[in-house]
Amino acid sequence: MLSKEFLELFNTKLDLEKMEIDIQTSFLASITRYLDHGRKNKINGRTLSFISEKLDNLIFSLNCIDLNKKEIIKVLINLPNILNCVDDLYYKYLLLGIIENEDNTLRKNKLVNKTKDFMVGLSKIYARSQLLEKVGYEPSWNSLVHASDREFASVFVQGKYQKPYQVFESVNQVLDWLENVNIENLDIEYFKSLKVNEEFIERYEGKIASKGKN
Repeated sequence: MLSKEFLELFNTKLDLEKMEIDIQTSFLASITRYLDHGRKNKINGRTLSFISEKLDNLIFSLNCIDLNKKEIIKVLINLPNILNCVDDLYYKYLLLGIIENEDNTLRKNKLVNKTKDFMVGLSKIYARSQLLEKVGYEPSWNSLVHASDREFASVFVQGKYQKPYQVFESVNQVLDWLENVNIENLDIEYFKSLKVNEEFIERYEGKIASKGKN
């Protein structure tokens, strides 16, 4: 059961007590499991101050994507562990702009409805994007994020009916190639230049700048 302090935190930052009962119940069950997991495994850091800081960062980022409080709560119901990787969320969102639809809603909808996919590491998304570009394979949500390592790699292995993008002899060869992609070479400015990222960047960096003036 959550302490009074945690309940006050979620009520203050997310207006939890104003949500429908079923949403409150689902959220409290999910976040309690997350916090209990930390205690059982003696993982330091899931303190009130830690959760408060990470929650602020998450709300900040998701507000820039134009999610409302109910949608943010749904994200946390689906994946409370997103608090652990919130620092990478900005960059993941920018990189995934290469598969965005013309209405600029694909990433937003995936974040709310397929939140667990966002646990994939930034390095993995970047490495996959580089391979897709190298072999001329159209990127998709499945190829960049959802597919397992072996599912992704198998697409690029030579088969009976040779495809132009099948340039590797084995799955392990693909996995080795991906492992050697250096995240230090990530050119974030390219992804920031994508039209679909323009509004998100304006909101995100505008709020960062405003914070700096205070």
